[in-house]
Amino acid sequence: MDPNLTPEDIDWLRKVRAATDAKRDPLPLPMDIAGKLGAFGFVKSDDRGGFTITEQGRGALLEQDMRDAEDR
Repeated sequence: MDPNLTPEDIDWLRKVRAATDAKRDPLPLPMDIAGKLGAFGFVKSDDRGGFTITEQGRGALLEQDMRDAEDR
């Protein structure tokens, strides 16, 4: 995971994953966060004007979850 990502970025990535998995309407992702997550390839825009998580984004969250588990 890139050290330039903040906890807020990770939280938003988790929200995008949850919405994508539940096939809910896309979240109104703040543009600064969307730009950052998109630059890393973690999210992509969808045909409804929102964002969905990519496989790279899922991998980044898995890596972060493993780090969080080690810290406990």
